[in-house]
Amino acid sequence: MKVSWRGVLVKVGAAIAGGCVVGAAAGWVLAQSLHVPQVDQLATFRPAATTRLYGSDGEQVASYALERRVEVRPDQIPEHLKKAIVAIEDADFYQHGGIDPKAILRAAAVTFRNFVTGRKRVITQGGSTLTQQLALNLFLKRERTLQRKIKEALLAIDIEKRFSKDQIITMYANEIFLGHGAYGVEAAAQLYFNKPASELTLAESALLAGMIPSANNRYNPVKRPQAALQRRNKVLSRMLELGFITRQEYDEAVAEPLGVSIHRRHADTGEYFLEMVRQEIERRYGTDALYTAGLQVHLTMDPKLQALAETSLRDGLVNLEQTYIGFRPPPNVVRDGKAATPQDYRDPSWATLDLRPSAMVRAVVTEVSSRRAKLRIADHVASLDVAQAKWTGASSLTHILHPGDLVLVRLPDELSELEASEDGAATETPPLAVELLQEPEIEGAMVVMDNRTGAILALVGGFDFGRSEFNRAVQSTLQCGSAFKPFVYMTAFQQGYTPADTLFDAPFLLPDAEGRLTYCPKNYYDRYYGITTLRRALEMSFNATAVKLQQLVGGQAVVDTAKSFGITTELHPYPSLALGAFEVKLIDLVRAYTGIANLGELPEPYFIDQISDRDGRLVERFFPRTERVMPAPVSYLMVHILRGVMERGTGQSAASLPGNLAGKTGTTDSYSDAWFVGFSPRITVGVWVGRDLKKPIAKRMTGAKAAQPIWNRFMATYLEGLDPDARTEDFPVPPGVVFSPVDWYTGERAIPPCPGQSKVILEAFLDGTEPNAPCSQSLPDLAELPWPFQLPFYSPRPGEPMPSAEAVAVADHRVAPDDEDTDTAEADTEADGAIDVPYPPDAFTKRDHAGTR
Repeated sequence: MKVSWRGVLVKVGAAIAGGCVVGAAAGWVLAQSLHVPQVDQLATFRPAATTRLYGSDGEQVASYALERRVEVRPDQIPEHLKKAIVAIEDADFYQHGGIDPKAILRAAAVTFRNFVTGRKRVITQGGSTLTQQLALNLFLKRERTLQRKIKEALLAIDIEKRFSKDQIITMYANEIFLGHGAYGVEAAAQLYFNKPASELTLAESALLAGMIPSANNRYNPVKRPQAALQRRNKVLSRMLELGFITRQEYDEAVAEPLGVSIHRRHADTGEYFLEMVRQEIERRYGTDALYTAGLQVHLTMDPKLQALAETSLRDGLVNLEQTYIGFRPPPNVVRDGKAATPQDYRDPSWATLDLRPSAMVRAVVTEVSSRRAKLRIADHVASLDVAQAKWTGASSLTHILHPGDLVLVRLPDELSELEASEDGAATETPPLAVELLQEPEIEGAMVVMDNRTGAILALVGGFDFGRSEFNRAVQSTLQCGSAFKPFVYMTAFQQGYTPADTLFDAPFLLPDAEGRLTYCPKNYYDRYYGITTLRRALEMSFNATAVKLQQLVGGQAVVDTAKSFGITTELHPYPSLALGAFEVKLIDLVRAYTGIANLGELPEPYFIDQISDRDGRLVERFFPRTERVMPAPVSYLMVHILRGVMERGTGQSAASLPGNLAGKTGTTDSYSDAWFVGFSPRITVGVWVGRDLKKPIAKRMTGAKAAQPIWNRFMATYLEGLDPDARTEDFPVPPGVVFSPVDWYTGERAIPPCPGQSKVILEAFLDGTEPNAPCSQSLPDLAELPWPFQLPFYSPRPGEPMPSAEAVAVADHRVAPDDEDTDTAEADTEADGAIDVPYPPDAFTKRDHAGTR
């Protein structure tokens, strides 16, 4: 019988075609029945990426992520890293179409044997290609089932149809987990080698590739360096076997040491600032975007000023406690049940420990003798000599320290001999010679703001973020004492008063809440000064004059002025408002003083400059916004007076600083809150010192004594870092301001100088308001007398409250200078600068003593 080959071929072709159709249909039906995910979305898929925060200098300061990942392009992954991954994971990667039949047959044989022998885990060998692993990582759950393996294979085939091999291996390299929270080769390269993936050597690439199957444990180069080294060399051997590298390259790579250490970025500074940013990003974009979108957030924070602010505040609080409060027994970790022995204790702060010269760190005492104590700081040994604890007054360390005590110490200025391993291992180095400090119970806060833009350059919300995350710079509402007085005086200037105008500083009565005349504003030490200029009253912080001036201009007008300058808290037009009895936020007060420094142009504070997506495309930009709230000439009068506070008044401890500076102290009742807010032509800095619970900081602790030293230290270093021209920059004088010499005590014209005028200053006036009348012959002499002798010769302003017998009787109930407490906040809020002159309360003086030192 003759065979028709054409017919056979037709039948075979039809059978093959039919089989393909049936197979394709079966595959489609199978895929649908198994609900295989579609890979269309893979073309636009972006893995979760880290949100990164950058300071104003462009350097990264922090990051937020669920997975530490940095996505890279194909050209950013070196070829030897791609080949290392292929060599150890899928040698036939460039030949197969997504699945490897030989590997599948091997896996099937093992699975069948397990089934026959009755093993509980039937599927123990995967046979997965690199593409299948990518499909599993992106689309599927890690479950050992046949259904999952079928889905994985179908997805791999689909991926291979749609993407090039280079795209696939790049997606894989960006997705794999490589230990210690690092996802992707870029994050791993930065973590283990402190370099980008593009700069990895062949040996380093082989190490990362070898970690892929078991990055969490088996080949961890930090925990198991020997196993990791052997695995690295196995990868190199496989690369040589496949012809990916030469024998010389292999020999050189094998000879390289492991060279691994953990390089993690910790937020060494700015934790309060960064937490404020984190909350804002989460509020604007949501939690998912914060941790997975890979946002690039550029901050207004100046890292150098931020570090300076934190150092200034921390050192200031420690010095304050050591000088004025004294030694307190430290907590003991053994006695408190936190550790069985001092050697067992691990302080939470040690998890991100960065040993820097002169840094403050916590240490646990392990041994104590009379002259020396041995301490432990994480895995480092420290030594404390009795001479480094002399501030405690103890002649023997055994009198103040015991094993298990947790203390604050300062590291030496030089740490060149310290070679601590970054993986936390103990090192054979000499003990660190440390100085004993005391962790303060007192808290503080600090804000640094750019005058012209409102950009927050630095912000500190407390002594230690690890101890308390409460941000006192933006969350606390606190009485600010005399730091509020500028709002009273600016209101007066707007109503036509001048700095040379006079009021009578003396006791007078105002109605209390029930309408009875019982409230008598008092000055520090219950002293009054009689005839005084507004400038002198503000520079020396006279309470009675401030309250009297508010009564003359109207309490509601003062409230309106404060609100226009950005005070957001609730204020009421009570007499005590003039003395800062109502609560404000530090951030608001700093903003208000920024508006003064900016000559009435009030900026809107902001702390984020711009936000970009993971590819650098701009998402949102924040521009400076300002609002004119007061005429520039009127604002300049306040700038000029606040400069006098630094030269002659309660803030004169800053008089020796270079540059042109202005500011105001503030102290509240019972000395529970101390303030100093001051500015240069470029920046405004505010400092608050106090306790979270309202009680005295220490005996008679004023703003000049507690807060201003911190401000002074910050400004001294800041000014030192400026070039000479910037350091001597002056406040611009706006049109409409003129200057005239006047007597500081009386405000009288001093052209020519008159008899008795002992302190002549150049005063600022709005054009046309400067004094023109010749000075009197009697007023300067009269101003030297105690206020009761001045009274018959003074002509009060219309509506000016004046002393009465009842007021004098109330004022005579004095507070002794050595008493710890003052009266109410209304009666005695300000003590600035007066503490250094302890004169008797009933003494009359011819000239001011308060604050003149």
